[in-house]
Amino acid sequence: MSQVPIQSFLFPVLALAALLFFVVRQKKQLKSYDQQFSNYRAGELAQRLGLTLVQGDPLFNLFIRHANVDVQRGPADNRPIHIEVRAQGSPHGVPLEFSYLYRVEQETGFSQITWRTWFDCRLSAQARQPFPPFEALSRSTPFGPIAQTQSLAPMPTGNPAVDQNYVVATQEPGMAALLGQVLPLFGAFQSSGVHLVGDGRSVAFVMKQDKGPLIASTLYYAETLGKELSELARRVGG
Repeated sequence: MSQVPIQSFLFPVLALAALLFFVVRQKKQLKSYDQQFSNYRAGELAQRLGLTLVQGDPLFNLFIRHANVDVQRGPADNRPIHIEVRAQGSPHGVPLEFSYLYRVEQETGFSQITWRTWFDCRLSAQARQPFPPFEALSRSTPFGPIAQTQSLAPMPTGNPAVDQNYVVATQEPGMAALLGQVLPLFGAFQSSGVHLVGDGRSVAFVMKQDKGPLIASTLYYAETLGKELSELARRVGG
């Protein structure tokens, strides 16, 4: 009777034990990071912004996304990851809304698996009156370029320091000049990138998970962002 080497049993057991060890350690690390950066949890973030959480799990951590059970588990066919957060209020006399959407769908085909991802995160301030649309974005960030989302041509603001650091796109010279005055107020966010989108009714600061403007860096100054964005909405639309 042939004998099976003990290594054929030992190696799989050791491999499984190592895998379990790393999984447990990773979960402990995620839990620790989630606690360490609790100020990025939806409920605490809403409080920092002076808003009321109207949708979403107050414990969801926008910085440590993988601490969420659904995100850890991942998507499956007919079981997408869908996380949505919304908070509203008027802490500075202007309607302010924070919104976050992360959705991943999976579809298993005959020879491949397809994933579709939707992501959007922004803080928006509502203007009282319509205004000319605009877009302002940092010319460069440590995390790569920021993509423009509106088909507007760049226009100089008349402020050389602003024109050196930002691309301002609008059809209205008066709006460009106004942004040349206001954009220096967003200097705290320059290191991670600035992306402001004015659609004619509201002004939004758009954030990303893995590129500029980074969520983590931007929301570190959440209180400042809410104040400055509200002031910008007041300046452009009354």
